[in-house]
Amino acid sequence: MSKKNRRRLPPITAQDRHHICFIKSKWNSGYAGCICKAFVRYVPIVYHRKLHAKLRYVPVPDRALIRKAWYEYLENKDEIDKYDICRAIAWLYVHIPDVDFRKAMQFQLDFFTRRMDRSV
Repeated sequence: MSKKNRRRLPPITAQDRHHICFIKSKWNSGYAGCICKAFVRYVPIVYHRKLHAKLRYVPVPDRALIRKAWYEYLENKDEIDKYDICRAIAWLYVHIPDVDFRKAMQFQLDFFTRRMDRSV
């Protein structure tokens, strides 16, 4: 096969925006929308595609839990905005105690921890 016809993957250094809480249609209103917009981090495109191939969406927790987490986020916004992807996911895991939501966060945390350890 010639070089010309090979499928080229973007380089590992290429970055993409990853909404930790996705699908946006479910996370688009009220406090859920605020959390979705606040927790966007950059990840390599290759990892982003692999994650979305395995995890289709993050379930939306109860409104009261999201509201509480949003106000806790606002108290420490400057510090939390500096977090990398793994710390941001861990912060959400701790502050939103919904079982299904935590399963999705744990999956993402395990996924990125394994991938980021390999790339170092």
